[in-house]
Amino acid sequence: MSGSKPRFEPVELQSLWEEYKRDCNNHRVEEVSAGKVVKLLRPRVYTLEEFQARLPLSRQAWSEYCKRERYEAICETISFEVEARKRAALVNGGGSTTGLIFDLKCNYGWQDKQVVEQTVQINSVDVRLLPAINNAPIASSEKDVDV
Repeated sequence: MSGSKPRFEPVELQSLWEEYKRDCNNHRVEEVSAGKVVKLLRPRVYTLEEFQARLPLSRQAWSEYCKRERYEAICETISFEVEARKRAALVNGGGSTTGLIFDLKCNYGWQDKQVVEQTVQINSVDVRLLPAINNAPIASSEKDVDV
């Protein structure tokens, strides 16, 4: 797609995204309850990969779209909504907790702990030797030390 005309205009991409979200939000599954088959509402968690597959659009092509100035806003919105939906599913028990955590770590930079990197430069060290016991002599050489 680099340099070529995109298949979708930003407005089209927005419309397709809204359609995808509607389908996810209205997803139903059939279950047997009291001997009858009932359809239950089970919204699906949004995923960027599923949306891309629906278009169809490769990861590379999606990346190229998101680099274009006209598409930055819609790409950021979609990415934000996908992550927000995953966070909500994690908090509200709307999916596999382990799978959601794994996805958020791999794709959104989540970490189990905060990592702090610090660089310290030491220019000099001042060392003073104090006797271990008051008035005890300080060894001045190896031969003065009892082993």
